[in-house]
Amino acid sequence: MRQFILLAIFTTLFCKTVFAQKNNVVHYNQLWYAYNNNTRLSDRWGIWMDIQNKDKSEYLHNFDVKENTLGGIYYLKNKMKLTGAFTYIQSYPNDLLPDFYAPEYRPWQMIQWKNNTKNTSFAHWIRLEERFKTRTINSSQLTNNFDFTYRLRYNVFIERPLTIKKREKGAFSLSIAEEIYLNYGKTIVYNSFDQNRLFGGFLYYFNTHDFLQFGYTNVIQHLAGKDKYKAIDAIKLTFFNNLDFRKKSSAHKS
Repeated sequence: MRQFILLAIFTTLFCKTVFAQKNNVVHYNQLWYAYNNNTRLSDRWGIWMDIQNKDKSEYLHNFDVKENTLGGIYYLKNKMKLTGAFTYIQSYPNDLLPDFYAPEYRPWQMIQWKNNTKNTSFAHWIRLEERFKTRTINSSQLTNNFDFTYRLRYNVFIERPLTIKKREKGAFSLSIAEEIYLNYGKTIVYNSFDQNRLFGGFLYYFNTHDFLQFGYTNVIQHLAGKDKYKAIDAIKLTFFNNLDFRKKSSAHKS
């Protein structure tokens, strides 16, 4: 875990150092809040749903992005699953027009797996996204055309309990995550490296299947222009709700 923390910090500091030399960097303080639900219907099948909002301009002032996702989960085995889903996104590209948004339609596929040590839990995912972004004119007028690109994401999430209780009511954990985004497609010229996200925070368990994640996220993003960048300092709050409708004997085996 120590090596991962050092690598994540090094990656973030390196990106900050490189981007700090650029003149065209937009800085935001944001509040991210989300609801995430995984509902297991059987040994093999489940439902994925999440709702995410990101406020920009000094917190709770106006929106940067809204996302709504619905999909299906296939459980390969206890610690590995596949997800296919569709996300509808509203992006707000113009600070001077806070009510103007550009829709994006994003189907995606993901594989997730876990591996644990005695005191630490590791969760990984690799996600492939197909992005259909509505083109705009000067970020103020919608067109009937789309830009299509792919994006590949790799995320590693680490949880280390800070209390004797683990994943039960009153349990408290340290959580760290690192996610790298890569763009590719015909329209990608300058920003094959899309962004890096580093999260550090905590988990609080209300019971064995519901918990709150809260902490800080640092984002460094290379935008579509050659020398256009975005730097975000975000407070992140996510409520995770995990339901299991299998019979108790079957769920206990998992």
